[in-house]
Amino acid sequence: MGSGLAVLHGWYITPRRMLAGAERPDPADFRPQQRDLYVAAGDTGYWQGAVRDEDDPLRAGLQDALAERTPIAVDVLYADHEGGQRTISRFGILPVEDGGVEWTCNVLRHWRLDGINPREP
Repeated sequence: MGSGLAVLHGWYITPRRMLAGAERPDPADFRPQQRDLYVAAGDTGYWQGAVRDEDDPLRAGLQDALAERTPIAVDVLYADHEGGQRTISRFGILPVEDGGVEWTCNVLRHWRLDGINPREP
């Protein structure tokens, strides 16, 4: 969101549908990125996260959501290269309804954490 460099800091995943109007997660609850991911100005970027440990509390819910083809929400926390303009963007990962194996991704909401929030009076 915007025209500058983005540095991805962390992610928060919810193995169920989250509507755009739902509250944003607390940045303290985000899982940190294990590798630096930068998105250049005007470029297309990507995000990656992993739930690898068998005893991870998210694992069972994610496995169920994938097996049952139910929506998943991913919140990504990022900032500019100086750590300012922190933003959370919520993405909905939804199964394509043709009965196949494809999924689609949509941006649902953006929250600015620093400065003026245009949604609040």
